[in-house]
Amino acid sequence: MNQFRISLTVSILSSLACLLVLTWLLLSLISFKTAEKDLLHQKNDEGRILLAAFVEVLPSSLGNLPGDTVIRNFSARLAREKDFAGIHVVDSSGKPVYSVGDSRGADRQLQETLSTGRETYAYSRDGRFIYRYAPIEAADKITGAARLTISLKKAQEHLVESRRMFVAYFVLDFLLLLGIGSFMLSRIVVVPVRKLLAATARIASGDYRHMVKVPGSAEIAELAESFNTMAEVLEQKRLEVKRTVQSLEKANLDLQTAREESIRSEKMASVGLLAAGTAHEVGTPLAAIIGYAGILKDELKGDEVTTDYVNRIEAEASRIDRIVRGLLDYARPTQAHREQVNVSQLVRDTVGLLQEQGILKRLSLSITSCEDLPYVDVDPHQLQQVLINLVINARDAMPAGGSLDIRTELVRGDVAPLLKHTGGGGIVRRRKGDGNNAFRCGNFIYRCPDGWVTISVLDTGEGIAADNLEKIFDPFFTTKEPGKGTGLGLAICARIIDSFNGRIVAESETGKGTAVTVWLPVPER
Repeated sequence: MNQFRISLTVSILSSLACLLVLTWLLLSLISFKTAEKDLLHQKNDEGRILLAAFVEVLPSSLGNLPGDTVIRNFSARLAREKDFAGIHVVDSSGKPVYSVGDSRGADRQLQETLSTGRETYAYSRDGRFIYRYAPIEAADKITGAARLTISLKKAQEHLVESRRMFVAYFVLDFLLLLGIGSFMLSRIVVVPVRKLLAATARIASGDYRHMVKVPGSAEIAELAESFNTMAEVLEQKRLEVKRTVQSLEKANLDLQTAREESIRSEKMASVGLLAAGTAHEVGTPLAAIIGYAGILKDELKGDEVTTDYVNRIEAEASRIDRIVRGLLDYARPTQAHREQVNVSQLVRDTVGLLQEQGILKRLSLSITSCEDLPYVDVDPHQLQQVLINLVINARDAMPAGGSLDIRTELVRGDVAPLLKHTGGGGIVRRRKGDGNNAFRCGNFIYRCPDGWVTISVLDTGEGIAADNLEKIFDPFFTTKEPGKGTGLGLAICARIIDSFNGRIVAESETGKGTAVTVWLPVPER
């Protein structure tokens, strides 16, 4: 489960907001205290001036002060001042002689003013008033003292209003900072970082060629450059790994091909030794058996039962002779006698030969020949041997009868021989050095400058299972019952076609039939 994390914008803005709040608290504390001090100092000066003016107009004798017209008029003018709260006058003995709006009476600080003769001031405990004290002198003697009371209510209201304005300005500034800061951070930091994250995701998916171009500060630009450099290095490493893998695959392909060729060579060597030994050890007594069987058959013409036994001995001995000859043909194929051959005519001659022997009865035969086929450079007897083998295999795949189609065609250019005659089943081809697997490939291309002459033999028989299809060109592999096949027919066909620099391709699907095609290169003109 991914851990929850706040976004970069929120993190930076919250940090800035905390700094702004702390800065505002500090500034507001200093500003409020300074403004309060200045206002109190101003009010104190106002009280000092008013009190000095009042003391200046006092008569030298304080006895008849309440009835003095000047004092009453002056007191009335003081009362009209917005911050005036009262005035109190005492004589030299501390006895009250005059008071307007002040009912506190004499206090300790007023007594000190009488005794010291110094002007002083004080604030009320609740902070609502400021008291200003001044001595009254006549002929260099202190004849009394006066106390002027100034109200601080208006000043406090002014301070409260100032605080409200300051808070309002702070809130507005805070909102502007968040809005503009969010926009600037988005352009300078967030957008580049998101582009880098998107580029990281693309690189993680394998796109190492993606380059990042982001706006922003020098550090962001350097980060983008470093990111692009990293992507280039990764792309180079990927190409190096790809080349290494391709080299390893090629080496593995060569090794596998060499291994398969070695296996085939070992098989051929084994077959050669077996064939040579068999020909030496079996050939001479086998020839004697066949000869004596022929003599017995001539002497026992009247005895049908014994003649039948002799015929069976001769047939089985002939079969052994064919096996031995097949081994010799596979292990040491005879030197081909090349000549220019008309493939279509050779196909017709071969089919006619087989029909005369009754091999193709119960089959529906179809021959499709392409006219004006170019001649191919092959041994006609060996090619006919290949055709006979393919046709007999097709007949054996249709014991209850079926359709046999033989086609000859001319194919130009590079081709991929996916025949699909049997509905798209498995495809196997045989040609030494044709690729990764010397016997099976699903997509390969044959190249010949002047094209190919193809001979296709298609049947509607039982087809070949996919597991067996890969082995049909292996020597001694057969799906026929014991005694009915040696497993050398297709292997010999493949060896013959190899000697012509051709290809042989088999396509089959179980229940739909088999198509075998021989590809013969057209000689260069």
